[in-house]
Amino acid sequence: MDENLRQRAKKKLLRVTLPDGSVICHKSTTMTFVEALANLDTSLYDSISLENSHEPLLSKTAYSGNEEYVKSLCNGWFVNVNSDSDKKFRQLLVIIRQFNLNMQVEIGTDFIASDVKVVQKKKKRDSKLLVKFSNGEYAAGENPIDTLLDTIWQIGPENIKRKELSFMNKPIITTMKKYNGQVQVGQDLWLTVPSQTKEKYKMLRIIDAMMKLKLEVSII
Repeated sequence: MDENLRQRAKKKLLRVTLPDGSVICHKSTTMTFVEALANLDTSLYDSISLENSHEPLLSKTAYSGNEEYVKSLCNGWFVNVNSDSDKKFRQLLVIIRQFNLNMQVEIGTDFIASDVKVVQKKKKRDSKLLVKFSNGEYAAGENPIDTLLDTIWQIGPENIKRKELSFMNKPIITTMKKYNGQVQVGQDLWLTVPSQTKEKYKMLRIIDAMMKLKLEVSII
């Protein structure tokens, strides 16, 4: 076999440009996919008939037996992410064309993910976060930021916003970008992301305590 073929293929990334010019591009295509859908008008969800593994792409039910592929979206909706990067790209393209949306979706290997810079700033290998929900599901990303975002999405950013929770004298969720390093987690919703893993851990513990979620949050 040609040595070049033995080399690991570059990881594909999704990049979504919203109508206001802001760009969504995470190291995880699933996170980019979910965040892009969260930025749509929820009134469109009922008209989206796409499927993954014979289950609806969007539903108000978390499908039994397939929970690991189901992510909380917003307003009680769930999204089935049981698909590869290419299919996620095609599904977003179909949705954009179906509703004639002023959005652009791209797939490639040379995009700069919005969370890469944060990882590169770390001087040493960071610990990882692990979050277990009361229903037995886990949030465990490739890095603490991915885990934090996955946890926030499963809880529901709008639910946290309604509680008006704060961490280190800053609101955890804002309705516009107010601070450096914030990440958009829904339509007009921005998450304040702590810089250190231990601070992310403390933030999740505060959310857990105030919302009585019975989370098990660990640094591993």
